Amino acid sequence: MSESTEHIEPAAAREVLPAIALVGRTNVGKSTLFNRLTHGRKALVAASPGLTRDRREGRVIWGGRRYRVIDTGGMGFDRGAEFATEIAEQVQKAVADADAVWLVVDGVEGLNPLDQQLAEWLRPTGKAVFTIVNKVDHRRREAQIGDFYALGSRELYSVSAHHGLGIEAALEATAGALPVPKGAGEGGSPASQPPGVRVAIMGKPNVGKSSLVNRVLGEGRMIVSEIAGTTREPVDVPVQVGGERFTLIDTAGLRRRAKTKLALDKIGAATSLGALERADVAVLVIDALEPISEQDAKIAGHIELRRRAVVLALNKWDLVKHDPRRADEIEKDVRHRLRFIPHAALVKLSAVEGEGIEQLFQEVRMAFREFERRIQTADLNRIIGPAVLSHPPPGKGRSATKIHYGTQVGVRPPVFCFFTNHPECMTPAYTRYFTGRLRYHFGLQGTPIAISWRGRERQAKPADKRVEKRAGGARP
Repeated sequence: MSESTEHIEPAAAREVLPAIALVGRTNVGKSTLFNRLTHGRKALVAASPGLTRDRREGRVIWGGRRYRVIDTGGMGFDRGAEFATEIAEQVQKAVADADAVWLVVDGVEGLNPLDQQLAEWLRPTGKAVFTIVNKVDHRRREAQIGDFYALGSRELYSVSAHHGLGIEAALEATAGALPVPKGAGEGGSPASQPPGVRVAIMGKPNVGKSSLVNRVLGEGRMIVSEIAGTTREPVDVPVQVGGERFTLIDTAGLRRRAKTKLALDKIGAATSLGALERADVAVLVIDALEPISEQDAKIAGHIELRRRAVVLALNKWDLVKHDPRRADEIEKDVRHRLRFIPHAALVKLSAVEGEGIEQLFQEVRMAFREFERRIQTADLNRIIGPAVLSHPPPGKGRSATKIHYGTQVGVRPPVFCFFTNHPECMTPAYTRYFTGRLRYHFGLQGTPIAISWRGRERQAKPADKRVEKRAGGARP
């Protein structure tokens, strides 16, 4: 039991801090998720199921507030299994102690009958239950998580505990169901207030990220210097713009790897990418006085890889706007070099003069709305016919490829799954075409979107069943 005490908070702290219990069957990744949340490696993690038996407690900080997180053993309903009764008792105690429960399921293995039993077992507890679909580390897998809606959740939260993806969205949703920690004062401390839209200010060193934050705040909150790399770690700054709450995250400038030699620079780069993970929208700040560089494109690639909404901010525009020919060349260069994110709005601004700030936040609001937008299935299916008629998908031999129907299976960003008789024929080029049709009809500006193609399961015909019977149940 000594191993499980290293993350336990003092008794007074446990009485004050709200708690999240991680519950699920064996080997769904609860301990990996626990380690990710607590930034530690105290929980044992291995491919073998059943390693965790006792409860483990740790602390997670989110939105300026602290919470307890409780790791539990794999829950099963087979009382004959080793330590099944003891584990069940520990899980019951964790759930009773918790304010919210994360029901962790395996996105690779898919829906399991034990998942349904656990969901039914948790329902009478009255706790706020959030379904966390773990091991979703690729866009293709996001399209396959729809079966978990059978557990009764209105929303699914796809995460990859191993890679740290999607966890921030789950924490944000959970925070709304947790009580304000005791001692925060009447109405809660400022840190307990909703953070609003999280906006990561990204870019190379010395492009004006901190100047932009200072201009929005109207004060010299961030240190600004001509020396590149003044900002060493992300700084969260709450602000209200137009009556809406935002949290600006000023990040360290990301250098080229060859120039990242100092340990502090490496730490700054790592924390900047970590800040991007917990952001809703990334503002990529670009220096209008310099040509688009390979590093600018790499940072844009990081934003796209982490599937964040994005707005391009072309800073120092006051110094080039009076030369129309040069201004036009700069804008064309940006669009050409960053053509892999055509959905990003381009805002021309001057952090020093304050020009373009209002437009920047208008685009941030738009990108965030589209980032979490859900499109009705009927509206989605209405565009399939015209899209196919205009540009039919590649066929398979003499058999034409048909797109039967589609549905949206995720948000933040929007994820769509279309069912077809020949999913293997859907080339990247056709996927790009269909992405363009979605944007044409529904906008979706500022947010990445994902499309997957799936085949419908074919029901066995009577003749097929006779073949199976003769072959002992194995199809030839």
